Amino acid sequence: MSSRKIVVSQSGGGYRSIRQAIEASSPGSLIVVQAGHYQENLLLDRVVTIAAEDGPGSVKVTAPSGPAVVLTAESAALNGLTIEAADPQSPAVVFEQGQLAMTECDVSSGAWATIFVLGRASLQMRSSRVGNTVGAGVVVTASAGSVLDDCTLDQLGTSGVVVGESGVLRLRASTVSQVQGNGVCLNGQGTIDIEDCEIIGAVKPALAVEQQAGAAVRRLSIRDGRGIGAYLATTGSVSMEDSRISGSGHDGVFVGNRCAPRLTRLTVSRSGRHGMRFIGQSAGVLERCTVQNASEAAVSLDERSNPEFTRLEIEGGKDGVHLEGGADPYLRQVQIVDISGTGIQATGDARGSFENVTIDRCGGTGVSASGGARTSISGLSLRASGGPGLKVLDAALTCAEGDFAGTGGHGVEAGDGAELSLSRCRVRDGKASGAVFTARSAGTINDSEFTGNAGDGVSVESNEIVRLLDVTVRDNRGAGLRRVVASADTVIVEGLTSNRNGEPDVETLAVTAGEGGAATTATEERAPAARAGDPLQELLGLVGLAGVKAEVSSLVNLNKMSQRRKEAGLSAPPMARHLVFAGPPGTGKTTVARLYGTILAELRVLRSGHLVEVARADLVASIIGGTAIKTTEAFNRALGGVLFIDEAYTLSSSGRGTGPDFGKEAIDTLVKLMEDHRDDVVVIAAGYTKDMKQFMETNPGLESRFSRTIEFESYSAPELVTIVENQAVKHDYVLDEELRAALHDYFEVMPKDGTFGNGRTARKVFERLADRQATRLAMATGMLTDEDLRLLTAADLTDR
Repeated sequence: MSSRKIVVSQSGGGYRSIRQAIEASSPGSLIVVQAGHYQENLLLDRVVTIAAEDGPGSVKVTAPSGPAVVLTAESAALNGLTIEAADPQSPAVVFEQGQLAMTECDVSSGAWATIFVLGRASLQMRSSRVGNTVGAGVVVTASAGSVLDDCTLDQLGTSGVVVGESGVLRLRASTVSQVQGNGVCLNGQGTIDIEDCEIIGAVKPALAVEQQAGAAVRRLSIRDGRGIGAYLATTGSVSMEDSRISGSGHDGVFVGNRCAPRLTRLTVSRSGRHGMRFIGQSAGVLERCTVQNASEAAVSLDERSNPEFTRLEIEGGKDGVHLEGGADPYLRQVQIVDISGTGIQATGDARGSFENVTIDRCGGTGVSASGGARTSISGLSLRASGGPGLKVLDAALTCAEGDFAGTGGHGVEAGDGAELSLSRCRVRDGKASGAVFTARSAGTINDSEFTGNAGDGVSVESNEIVRLLDVTVRDNRGAGLRRVVASADTVIVEGLTSNRNGEPDVETLAVTAGEGGAATTATEERAPAARAGDPLQELLGLVGLAGVKAEVSSLVNLNKMSQRRKEAGLSAPPMARHLVFAGPPGTGKTTVARLYGTILAELRVLRSGHLVEVARADLVASIIGGTAIKTTEAFNRALGGVLFIDEAYTLSSSGRGTGPDFGKEAIDTLVKLMEDHRDDVVVIAAGYTKDMKQFMETNPGLESRFSRTIEFESYSAPELVTIVENQAVKHDYVLDEELRAALHDYFEVMPKDGTFGNGRTARKVFERLADRQATRLAMATGMLTDEDLRLLTAADLTDR
């Protein structure tokens, strides 16, 4: 290829226009342009290099209409040019084939985009600036691969960089600032590689990755945006490492739409809302991430999201970790320091497993579980909480290996509907009692101590079963153990050590109103009787489930006879220790498992009978060798009680990108552990009937260990109505007859497909009834009676 130098000069001594020089050039020519303002369109139809003789800024090319630069040749290069398009309908640079190299150029337009790379084209842009007061900076849909290196994109009317369709772009050492849209936006199947870049002052999400797009990000700084920092809602691959997001007006990181990013050494600070928010069944793996001074929760998880965190640090701000909406994350090595609100809060049927957690100086409750949550924590160090250390209300919480010091309220507080399992914990130097069970709370405290607290060591005022096994209470200002209960056998105490407390231990039996109408108390013990906290009676009192009740009653009787035979020196009869609970969701499988464990504990078949509920995310890791560790840790937490594996069939199929072998590893590990600890745990695997049959076939050892299957059938319409009525009674409402009939018809015609939730559906219907009644009464005129406040009518079933 020949090389030739051509000069362009408006003062003579060369071609008067760049276009003329291009037409006169031969392939490989160098066109040197002297300083000046050239109003023309450049059609690069041959391989040339066009350079400003006096360097960047000395040559300006303005296209009165259409694009300023179009490439049709195999390649071309532009050096040091200022390029602008005056046409509001046309980008300044557009090409769909060839490779265009631009160095030290300044490109601007007032159209929908400044540079548009499409088809089979490739842009190689270095040390340049792109501006556009109306539209986007650079739009890439070409798959050939483009590069922006050491570039500045600023003062943009919409987004800085857009990669769509099958576009491929590498963005390196560049800055995107003051954009009215996204800093970087990816959609379609576009992919981007970002390294050593900054996005400053974006109005919309600074980094947005949607649809099937993918992004690999290293050392990206996002700061001072008015919207979300990083919006990740793609089914494609996303990774971010060694990056920072600060001063976002909304969430620092938002993950949705089943996205599963890998975030490593990411720091998020000063977010206007959450530091990180996960919704829409999103997942992902996060390692060594830090969230600082978030206005709301540092990490918020909702809508069945289930990411995995390792070495998460939360510093300052309001709340630490917030779970709701069935979220089921796994967090290991978590440190929460100097926050004003709650350390960990689980509500709204959330699950979640936490290991090795430190909470130091939180203004509110250390760990709170409510609203049907079922959460477990192993290894908790909690210091100087403003409120209770643990607070459980209408939820289940399992905590093992905990150390609580200097709590502002009770160390452990179990309220109405709580199911608390506490093992190998120490609660000390709190400003109230060590542990308090109130209202209708139940639980087990095992191998734990309560010392130096300002109130009682342990106080029980519940009518449900509370077990204290190998518990030490000493040096508390109140009583070591205070019992104010309706029945002496409500509190089961084995191995209590109580000394050096400020008051003697107290046992008071609260007796309901007698003939005189006033409540009285008694200090003598009463003979055991059928009690409200009797787990077998509670099981038999559940709505429906006739077949289940018969099966479980048979198992209970078999265990009773086994104990009797052992006492008589006879061999124990063969019986199925581990069970399969098969059936649709919402049919009470978890509730029955919990009650079964409690029954076995009362029969002394199990040590504590506590329930540890897990799912695939609690057992399967995303790294080789991690699954066996996670599975063993979860299994060990259940020793002495019941391990309930929800949707167990998912272990035999790949999920969330971890691959089928990891699920198989969990199954193999479980089979071995079930054999090694066959006398110290009951394992219950639950899921749809058809799926559980297939699950049993995946490992030869499963069928031998799970020799009995109990079928849970969907509730009938009358049974669903009864569940709604029970919810109403629990919350002081009454259903009128017309509403009962309407509910029956409503449940009768309701589709019983895969989305039907059985008991959950009935409870949601009740919640909507209460919401609708509140709206109806708020619009009513006149005085409302207590009866009006309690009564739910057929009108409240409308607009559901």
